[in-house]
Amino acid sequence: MSRLYQDFEPDYQYRKGEAHDIIEFQVKDFTKAQLKVKQSSNGVLTVSGERPLEGTRWIRFRKEFDPPKECKANEIRARFSSGILYITIPKKVTAQVPQQDTLTPVQQTSSPIQDKGKLKQEISSQSKEAPDTFTAKQSGARDVITSPNENATLPKDRPKSFISRLKMEKRTAMKVVASVTLLGLLFTMLFYVFKFYAPLIMHV
Repeated sequence: MSRLYQDFEPDYQYRKGEAHDIIEFQVKDFTKAQLKVKQSSNGVLTVSGERPLEGTRWIRFRKEFDPPKECKANEIRARFSSGILYITIPKKVTAQVPQQDTLTPVQQTSSPIQDKGKLKQEISSQSKEAPDTFTAKQSGARDVITSPNENATLPKDRPKSFISRLKMEKRTAMKVVASVTLLGLLFTMLFYVFKFYAPLIMHV
């Protein structure tokens, strides 16, 4: 007599772990002989079972799983206890190498004076080749865009300030000389006045 099968979906739970995965099937109405766990050549894990109901009626289920790639296929084990089918899938545990703290080198930033000197040299060299073009150069945390014509006037700032200082010192010296000359004239006039009037005062 042919069997009439009725398919059903058993309750199961797939728990993943670091060392192994565990699959639990709730098949309390089955016996150990009515359950099968197989693994095909391509690695697919098949869990199936069937049992009789009444007469020619049978009930069955079939479930397939793809085990993790790092599993140990030869060590997969199944255990049936108290109506629960336990399937243990061991994994290959790789030892993790502790990461060493690496120190990142500190980038040394050049001083603004050195950057400015480099910028002037580059601009002066580029101004000879292309006097009508502008040069962009990054200095520190901002972009500095300068023109060759503007940089050409920079060296003249120092002579102007030096000349202005000389002029101020010369004016000060002239004022001092004039003051000394006036004082000398006053003392000379007082000397002659005292020399002229002193005999007259003594005769009186």
